[in-house]
Amino acid sequence: MWRHTPRIKELFSTIVSPVFSELVVVFSEGEAHCPSGDLACALREMHTIKGFRVAFCLEVLEELRVLGLHRLTLETRAATVAGTYDFLPCPPLVFSRAVTRYDRFKSAAGVMYERQVAS
Repeated sequence: MWRHTPRIKELFSTIVSPVFSELVVVFSEGEAHCPSGDLACALREMHTIKGFRVAFCLEVLEELRVLGLHRLTLETRAATVAGTYDFLPCPPLVFSRAVTRYDRFKSAAGVMYERQVAS
């Protein structure tokens, strides 16, 4: 996401809806940590354009959900205590969504198909 910050900032400046209020950042289990560096910087920049709350969603297989959610929650809490998200109106909310192996296969197949079409 942070690699695309200029484009995201451009898109954020076009949001005129008064009901927009929350940005959800989705992590897979391989990313199940709270990236308090580049992501926090990107969120801070985006927040200067339009205020919002942040939620971190962990999408993971059910058998990995409890451990991953616990880890993401603890790391988000530590980053919040350290002041990483002090620009937000409230600390990031952390939640999870269980995915099935079928969801992952379907998602991976879609990415492969898109790459073939784009070539």
